[in-house]
Amino acid sequence: MVEISELIKAHHRELSPCTHGGDVWKISEKFGIPLNRVVDFSVPINPLGPPKKVLQNIRQHLNLIKNYPDPNHEWLIETLSNYVRVKSNNIIVGNGSTELIYLFNEAFVESGYEAVVPIPTFGEYKVATMRVGGRPLFLRCDPAKNFRLNFEELEKAISKKTRVIYLCNPNSPTGTLYKKDAVLRVVRLAAEKNILVFLDEDYGDFVADNRRYSMAEYIKRYDNLFIIRSLTKFFALAGLRIGFGIASPDVLNGLRKLKMPWSVNSLAMFAATEAIKDNDYITRSRLLISRSRRQMQKMLQELPWLRVYPSETNFFLIEITEGDLTSTQLKEGLARKGLLIRDCSDFDGLNNRFFRVSVNKAEENKKLVENLKSFVNSE
Repeated sequence: MVEISELIKAHHRELSPCTHGGDVWKISEKFGIPLNRVVDFSVPINPLGPPKKVLQNIRQHLNLIKNYPDPNHEWLIETLSNYVRVKSNNIIVGNGSTELIYLFNEAFVESGYEAVVPIPTFGEYKVATMRVGGRPLFLRCDPAKNFRLNFEELEKAISKKTRVIYLCNPNSPTGTLYKKDAVLRVVRLAAEKNILVFLDEDYGDFVADNRRYSMAEYIKRYDNLFIIRSLTKFFALAGLRIGFGIASPDVLNGLRKLKMPWSVNSLAMFAATEAIKDNDYITRSRLLISRSRRQMQKMLQELPWLRVYPSETNFFLIEITEGDLTSTQLKEGLARKGLLIRDCSDFDGLNNRFFRVSVNKAEENKKLVENLKSFVNSE
């Protein structure tokens, strides 16, 4: 009998895959609720759905699925470079931004080196680091300070083993947004110590004046900076999987050597090209989300047993502050009613008193809050 467990690489044996929101399929099957009746607050996806022009463009190109995707896709890269105002040789496209997280670690992190990860944050940073034998060094952010990063503590956490610093801006699941000067402080410090900065700007498009916060322009000055952007969340293309990275040509050449061929499908490419040109959709989306976020925050803050953390993007991190109810129990109770929230008990730095909800349309947000009121959380 072959002992398969002994043949798995040593640093892979303790890995556990991340759990994520968005599993509407499981809720639909478990509770017998039609998919189109499940309201998903667990993933921060644009409530408007995909742009109509994108759907039309996909239909026009369905006949191309018999062919392999364009391996060079210079036309897509050129469109993306114009979108973020960098040169085309500063862009790499991925099968969602998550592919680029793993690709980055495969290229730059190895056994014996550490990645500084402020928590709570996206769990794939940790898993991707451990997958290549690296060690995540967690830097806990203080809930009393709304989970904002303490830069002095970050500087103290850096050692000779540090290979990369992770930052998510706006951060998930907290919604924290840092100004450019704060991020620059980290990038400059890292550059002095020959350390890479992995900056996740996946939720940047939801910020009203994103160019004030995006660091894309600084990749010309700092070749230790790698930025990822997602096209699946703001443009509601999660099922297609597409994102892109922004960095110096030297960093991207390192990634291209390892990138799987044809990782991005043709329909995702055409969808992305059409989506980022739809300025009317972008404007309408930001107005809707800004208005709905304010309304939702006000309604949530009226529930005395919840603490709603401030957010600059399209979701809220919420803490249950009274009673014995856990976030897991709350998720289960709401799921029975066709409402899906993100239980945050599996986030490093959080526990089973935290959950996250995304901003949807006004009537859906009201429905969630009304159902939250039905839970008794204090004696």
